[in-house]
Amino acid sequence: IRIHRLALESDYVSRHLHHWIDLIFGYKQRGPASSAAHNVFHYYSYEGSVDLDKITDDIERKAIEGHIQNFGQTPSQLITKLPHPERSAKEKQPIAPFKSLHAGDLKVHTPAKQFGGPKSSCGAILSLHAIGDSVFVLHSDFTLCSYKLNATRNNSLPVQIKADKCRMLENSSPLPRTVDNEEQSSEQGGNLIVNSDSFALTMGGNYRAADYGADSSLLLLSCDAFENVVKVHSIETLQLQRSVSGGHRGRINCIKVSEDGALMVTGGDDATCRVWVVEHDALATAITDGYVSSLGLDDDEITCAHVLFGHVSPITCVAICSKLDVVISGSKDGSICIHNIRSGKFVRSLHVDAVTKEVKDSCARSNGITPQKLVIHMDGSFVAYFSDGPLMVITINGQCICKADVGEKINAMLICHESEALITGGEHGSVRVRTLYDLSVQCTLNIKKYGPITTLALTSDPNFLCVGSSNGFLSVVFRNTK
Repeated sequence: IRIHRLALESDYVSRHLHHWIDLIFGYKQRGPASSAAHNVFHYYSYEGSVDLDKITDDIERKAIEGHIQNFGQTPSQLITKLPHPERSAKEKQPIAPFKSLHAGDLKVHTPAKQFGGPKSSCGAILSLHAIGDSVFVLHSDFTLCSYKLNATRNNSLPVQIKADKCRMLENSSPLPRTVDNEEQSSEQGGNLIVNSDSFALTMGGNYRAADYGADSSLLLLSCDAFENVVKVHSIETLQLQRSVSGGHRGRINCIKVSEDGALMVTGGDDATCRVWVVEHDALATAITDGYVSSLGLDDDEITCAHVLFGHVSPITCVAICSKLDVVISGSKDGSICIHNIRSGKFVRSLHVDAVTKEVKDSCARSNGITPQKLVIHMDGSFVAYFSDGPLMVITINGQCICKADVGEKINAMLICHESEALITGGEHGSVRVRTLYDLSVQCTLNIKKYGPITTLALTSDPNFLCVGSSNGFLSVVFRNTK
């Protein structure tokens, strides 16, 4: 499919498309021009060549109908005299930032003046969120720092980063750095250390309807693993606006927001996922099912719409895509469940066999590898990173497209859709850009002097990659255009 799409969108097809239109719909369909182009078919196939209603002989009529049904009909002739004009020249598109990369194509800039770093008390960067020209950085002491990104015309440094604000989140629980009892933590479903999957940033479902200010409507959503609730903070004031459980029994492990900002999914130790609607009353009314309504989980800002079943062990990771109407979730026993968002219906369950490393259907508790990270691509596939190292691209129908061993623990990964690229960062402190169709590494950028990479975020227009490190530094990766 990828190769066919590239062929259909190629310059060669664009330059010759009008010739095909002439043959199928244009002046070369009939007459002398069709003979010269060797584009002649049986006369029964041409529109209007025979009137079946005027044929009185049933045998002759059935014979003609059978001929038409078996050999088909030519389309209606839309252009009878002149050739179809050639397609206009395609506008020159900017180079996709992470496409067709080679060694040395990426550069990194780490500003000297920033709120975090080894000399700061902020700690490691937990989460990055890019909205417009603003980048919000959440540190391990729950200090939220904001930066402004400005594009420049300097090819050697096309982005300028300015520190903006640094404030503390209200009512934030202290963050433990280590787990004292690893066996107990494993029995409870995973690591107690909070990471980038514990936070999400959104403007809510109504943000497209009005012109909001830079920070006035932004909400920071977090799953508090110690109070077992979802917290909603205002970015403008950093005050805690809501704290709801949504019906989860036990710890909430992960949270993700859809690309349109209106939907959110959480996964917990109770082996269920919750689909939430964020500040969109009409959507909440439309998709909330009767079971959730009977639980009385409504809230002014976030509304639980569905409870998704299918797992039998604690949820480790989730992903959501409103355009494809799917939620994908992974659990500790290795099962990966796929649900519809708006109906909340279960679609299928998969797992990757721990021995054969093959994707198989799951019907009960599986002997699978635990998925740690999930991201969804718009073509109907998703990328899964598993606990013992493999990285796999799998279709929603359960077919493995490709897989690769990464050789390190991945802490963050995302898809750059414009470049058809997967970007990962992990314990080795390197940013790796991989192709989505075979997971081959196109480019590696080593920034291990700042420690392991903890989180990634893409800015839009222009595209820069923001990288958060364990020593608290924010770095920006861009394409070297020299």
